[in-house]
Amino acid sequence: MIELAIDGSGAFIDLSVFENGYLIYTMFSRTLKTHSQFLVNTFDFILKATEMELYAIDRLYCVAGPGRHTSIRVVISTLKGLLFKRKDIEMFRVNSLDLLAASIEGHGKFRCQGEFFSKSAYFIDYEKQNGKIKRISEIKKGSEEEIKKTTLNIFKTTEEKFRPRTVNIHKIKNYHEAVNLFDLNPIY
Repeated sequence: MIELAIDGSGAFIDLSVFENGYLIYTMFSRTLKTHSQFLVNTFDFILKATEMELYAIDRLYCVAGPGRHTSIRVVISTLKGLLFKRKDIEMFRVNSLDLLAASIEGHGKFRCQGEFFSKSAYFIDYEKQNGKIKRISEIKKGSEEEIKKTTLNIFKTTEEKFRPRTVNIHKIKNYHEAVNLFDLNPIY
């Protein structure tokens, strides 16, 4: 089984390819080009580097928010264009905060926060036990002041030290949302 995980929810592209559950390729890049220009070329490169065909992808995980709405829309539109003939592909919508939480090691309870837009950001509180991630709050939207009202450590989706994150996609399988490719749209 070939799986592709992609996160384009910010000013970056983060991709990982798995074969039978094993990571075979990953990349993280901040680009000066738009996501649409960069993504098609990146797909071509990955397919050549892994000696795969586009039809070989069995499962796709796509971060659909929260994040930069336009960047997410571009990634989703590109995926729909590349894979529109694939009726058999399994598709999962992923939350960027869950993916960040999976990337954090060695913490009990903590808060993950997205980027600020219009003076507010989305956030979720998590607990990590025995390497497993558990949401301990619902997703909320708040001001910087509201988000900082906590004793928990706060981690931000904009922190590059937690990249690449898509390598951790299997750690959050309880939070993946199965969707049809054409029902994949930005969330939040």
